[in-house]
Amino acid sequence: MNNNRGNQYFERFRAWLAPYYHRFKRRLGKVWHRYQLTRWLITIVLAVVFILSAVLTFQAKTANVGDLKAQLEKTTYIYDKKNQRAGSLYAQKGTYVSLDHISTNVQKAVISTEDRNFYHEYGFSVKGIARAFFLLAKNKLLHRDYISGGGSTLTQQLVKNAYLTQEQTFTRKLKELFLSVEVENVYTKKDILSMYLNNAYFGNGVWGVQDAAEKYFGTSAANLTVPQAAVLAGMLTSPSGYNPIDHPQAAKERRNTVLADG
Repeated sequence: MNNNRGNQYFERFRAWLAPYYHRFKRRLGKVWHRYQLTRWLITIVLAVVFILSAVLTFQAKTANVGDLKAQLEKTTYIYDKKNQRAGSLYAQKGTYVSLDHISTNVQKAVISTEDRNFYHEYGFSVKGIARAFFLLAKNKLLHRDYISGGGSTLTQQLVKNAYLTQEQTFTRKLKELFLSVEVENVYTKKDILSMYLNNAYFGNGVWGVQDAAEKYFGTSAANLTVPQAAVLAGMLTSPSGYNPIDHPQAAKERRNTVLADG
């Protein structure tokens, strides 16, 4: 009975509102057509896109991308008072090794799990961008000011670690995109993969695949086996959750997933 009464009230309200709505719609249509608001709207949108693209392109061009590899490879040696070498520091926080000193098992495992289209894309993924837009809209509706995920390419992840913060905002995503294109303009895919593997975080304060190999397996990056490579590749998704020291069972399950997907 109550539902029927509610429906009756709603129908009466809609009938009362209908003439006002149609009158407003006709007037808006006349104004829209008279002042050609569609053209103005398109012009404004294109102007905003152009200005934003110009600003982000300028920032990418002035980010000294050409020096990135040299900075990551750069080593600072420490000497004691007797002028004996006492240690060394690396710009990218860990020991840098060239790609030919990194097992192909690691290279294949990382590409398989993190970016299967690495050799066929130009710094970004169209699907990843579409996913970022979707997640932005979703999180805005939920009053969240971040993007939870987004399918970044290896180049984007390298740029994020080297130049940007870890915050998941749309502004940072746009900067990441333009910087990634600039990195692809300057470096080969092998260079990018090498820089990524040397600048990735593997948990427990360990940066770079060489130090990760020594920390977790007591070997060098060049000698990593297929299972060991799968463990390290699996850690990239969540270094704190999948490292084999603190979470051996989770690391094993993640390793098996990587091996199955590879």
